[in-house]
Amino acid sequence: MILWHYELNTPMGPMRATFDGRGRLLELVLEGFDPRKTSPLPPREQREAKRFLDRQVEAYLAGTLRTFTVPLDPQGRPSHQRIWDTVRTIPYGQTRQPSDFAAWLGLDEEVVVMACASNPIALLIPAHRVILPGEGPLPKALRDLESGLGWRKPGS
Repeated sequence: MILWHYELNTPMGPMRATFDGRGRLLELVLEGFDPRKTSPLPPREQREAKRFLDRQVEAYLAGTLRTFTVPLDPQGRPSHQRIWDTVRTIPYGQTRQPSDFAAWLGLDEEVVVMACASNPIALLIPAHRVILPGEGPLPKALRDLESGLGWRKPGS
């Protein structure tokens, strides 16, 4: 399978996106730029997929987009896939506890926490809407954005 890697410069900081050959997003992570992980000039369809993602991330952080429509194909364990699919149903601006998912899906709460913590597609699988123990400042900043306070980069 051919993968295409892109660097995104977002208000959140540098991110890396990985698309498959069909233009589905496999990974979107906050990560410093690394030229070894960036693809050379991809086909036009791939560049369009990246531009579409750029526009949606920008609109989300501006507070004008509530639902992402970028095609996704996150890779992970079947139990994590179920959890990520369920996390994607949490409405914009709302939150849930890991125990909610554990009871609903019949899984251990620890499995839910691990799936949310290993989320391969930041923002688009909105694990920030699940209140995790010991989480960093970014999930709170994203919840503040969704509550109408606007985007403020943590620590600034």
